[in-house]
Amino acid sequence: MVNLIISFLVATLMGLGVGGGGLFVIYLTLCLNYPQVLAQGTNLVFFILASLASAFVHIRKRKIRPLQLTIMVVFGILGSIVSAPLANFISPAYPRKCLGLLLLISGIITLYNTVIKKIFKKIKKTLYK
Repeated sequence: MVNLIISFLVATLMGLGVGGGGLFVIYLTLCLNYPQVLAQGTNLVFFILASLASAFVHIRKRKIRPLQLTIMVVFGILGSIVSAPLANFISPAYPRKCLGLLLLISGIITLYNTVIKKIFKKIKKTLYK
């Protein structure tokens, strides 16, 4: 039951664009003791299924451009085909470190875009009044 609730919350966060996927990997590795590679693969499948549900709505509302979507799908498939065999040769510690770095960078960018930009705008307004 707890896993169902966590999955629902993660899917909700993903739908809101908060980055629930990173939280899901953390949950899978720390709470359920999944190996890192398995947790990332599970997260990827979960993300694809959650994205498909919202993709139909966005396509219907014409918020997705077909050419850009096609390019992303083709390169995503090619990247998966090339990188899947490489996963067998990489130490499990490496994806964990890469994910941590990605989450850190994502957090810094989000902090900058939501907080620091607003502070700079307020400072700029008060200086140039």
